Amino acid sequence: MKIFNRLSWKLALVTGILVTVIVICMSLPLYWLTRNTLEDQLADHLRNNLNLVSRMIDREMLAIIIDYPESNMTRDSLERYLSRYLTSLSARSIYIIDSTDEIVVAAGDKKTVIQSVFVHKPEIETARKKGIASAPLYTDAKGIGYKSSFKRLNVKDNPAIILGIDADAQFLKYTEILKRRVIVTGTAVLICSMIIVMILSQSLTRPLRNLSDFARNIGRGRAEPATVEKRRDEIGFLSKTMEQMRREIDRREKENKALIASVAHEIRNPLAGMQINAELLLEATRNNTDLHEYSKAVTREITNLSAIVENFLAYARPIETNLEIHSMKSVINEVIHSQKRDFPNQEITLTGDARAKVNSGKIRHAIANILKNACEATTEGQAIEINIRKTGSTASVSILNRGKPIPPEHQSRIFEAFFSTKGNGVGLGLSIAKSIVEQHGGIVRLNRSDKDGTEFVIELPAG
Repeated sequence: MKIFNRLSWKLALVTGILVTVIVICMSLPLYWLTRNTLEDQLADHLRNNLNLVSRMIDREMLAIIIDYPESNMTRDSLERYLSRYLTSLSARSIYIIDSTDEIVVAAGDKKTVIQSVFVHKPEIETARKKGIASAPLYTDAKGIGYKSSFKRLNVKDNPAIILGIDADAQFLKYTEILKRRVIVTGTAVLICSMIIVMILSQSLTRPLRNLSDFARNIGRGRAEPATVEKRRDEIGFLSKTMEQMRREIDRREKENKALIASVAHEIRNPLAGMQINAELLLEATRNNTDLHEYSKAVTREITNLSAIVENFLAYARPIETNLEIHSMKSVINEVIHSQKRDFPNQEITLTGDARAKVNSGKIRHAIANILKNACEATTEGQAIEINIRKTGSTASVSILNRGKPIPPEHQSRIFEAFFSTKGNGVGLGLSIAKSIVEQHGGIVRLNRSDKDGTEFVIELPAG
């Protein structure tokens, strides 16, 4: 199972994202509110400074500079006068521009003045019309933010003269710190919430996994008691319901098997008498060819019917508990010997060996059912390969035939009781084999079935 398909991870991821979105949605408005408030305060501060400086400027001196641009001494005197306000007003630059946006006087950072006049032409025109205007925050090439404000000066009835002031937006570095902290906090909240939800979700996903395994075992026919979750929520209710379902399935299965065993037993007794009489009839008609053939047919059908009854009994009866350690090679050799009577020309190879704790009679029955199917699936000249090996605490038996593969649509149902694709079978062979192996604490599975062969694997506890 992929890790992000697990419910606990999905819960953690969704919760983490949700909490992070909430934190960001709460923090970003605070960030922008703080930034806009500080920007408005800076704009008010600059407007107050403009009003202060405009009252202090000598209009006659400014008129001389405008009328006589070559009067450098007057310009230098006004620049020194404006420079005295830079520190006290926390300004970056103070400057005056004429009606053509040419810089008349500039104190402070000349590059900033040139940049402000070039960038903020719309705000300068607004100041000429309305008397005062503030420009939005601007960041220069060095990444330093500043704000500019402009005020109209009336000099000799000339309303086009503009006083400008620039100031560093020092609050930006604090708002950037705030933004980084929001990002760091959001990331930390995401990680912490995912960890917390992962821990808490274990109490939800662990019982769900247990219930999933329990349901899977029921589907495989292993109706073992479930661990009932002692909870008062829906999971506890589901756990109790599934345990009740298991008990009901177990009860009905026992009733069905008891009925099958009872019916098979009732049939077997008269069938045994019929078989004895058929054999006597077969002996009595030895000199009459026609009657002898009929007797042989009756005897053969009674034998087949007896085998079916024995299969029903094997399916319905539980395994005896007298398990002993046996050599699997010895057990399988006996099975091969018995199969040779029905399939005398079938080549069967046996390699390897391992010891397992089994009921030899029952396990022979299980292996015989699988081997019989393998013999029926192969054609003349195709060998059946049986390999025994021990892996850790498991004795493994592999039965491989090179016959026609099992259709893919049937592979998931081959171990179901009464499922058969043969016209002359009742579909209990593999089901009985599965039941016997599982009662030994092992498993039997179809390992593969393709053009290269069909392989069944039996795994039993090693002895």
